[in-house]
Amino acid sequence: MDSMPFYMIFFQSIPETIILVTLGLNLTGFRSSWRQILVVAVLVSLSSYFIRAMPLPPGINVFLQLPLMIILIVLICRIPLVYAMVVSFLGFICISLTETIFNSIIFFITGISVQEAMVNPLWRIIYPVPEFIFLIIVILIINHYDIVLYDFSQLPEIGSEKNE
Repeated sequence: MDSMPFYMIFFQSIPETIILVTLGLNLTGFRSSWRQILVVAVLVSLSSYFIRAMPLPPGINVFLQLPLMIILIVLICRIPLVYAMVVSFLGFICISLTETIFNSIIFFITGISVQEAMVNPLWRIIYPVPEFIFLIIVILIINHYDIVLYDFSQLPEIGSEKNE
């Protein structure tokens, strides 16, 4: 069980989910309103709080949260399922890689491990801030230079009658 204090929904989970969804959307050429992204982030984050309270082994929560996020992106952002899966996995990969790198850097600089930060409420809030700032800057650069890995937004909907 990976318990998460309720306040972490606002300080970590919602910002992280906003970043994850925005990165995935932008890198695939999709644009959604901030309102849609915020609704997805709040719903995924609230579900994360309850999923983490369940007696599950650490890390299993991701296997429950990702499908939920995909469904919410389909319903709220109105993106076809296959593309929503790409958006979610791409955002998740970016967040995971960046988190791994920044956790190592922060540990090297401060000597504070992730495990130590998890038990101290203030450290738990501050620990991901450099990663979030970096990813927000990356998002701003992606938006400014209109960087897209593959523009799925220009493709027809997969499985639609138009393709047949």
